[in-house]
Amino acid sequence: MNKKTFSGMFKFGIILVSITSIILLILAGKYLLSLPFFAVVGTALKRSIFNFVNIIYLYRLITTILKIKRARRNNSFGSSVSDINNAYKILELSRNCNRQDIIDAHKIKIKKAHPDKSGNTELASKINRARDILLEIHK
Repeated sequence: MNKKTFSGMFKFGIILVSITSIILLILAGKYLLSLPFFAVVGTALKRSIFNFVNIIYLYRLITTILKIKRARRNNSFGSSVSDINNAYKILELSRNCNRQDIIDAHKIKIKKAHPDKSGNTELASKINRARDILLEIHK
């Protein structure tokens, strides 16, 4: 086997192993550990797109996205039309209400449905979700 063939096969092997590692790490949720493999693929393909500075920027971008995702895990409300309509129905409000109307309607409804006042936990949860959705809309 000559040098050129061996070099080509070696490069192909490195690229294949790196791409496999990237896929496995992303599937496992270890996005940041896949960055060095991107650099290996970039250098194996003789592209300078993955230099040290770009890897740092990519690292910062991914960490920021993951922080936002973790912080908003429980606060991500559906903003579909049906969710919004249900929120108005639950709090018995019209579409031209303001923030104070939402807060007042929530207080009245939650007093009746609160679990501490022998109310329903599920209904209290729906009332709180409706309040949060409408307050998000009426910023």
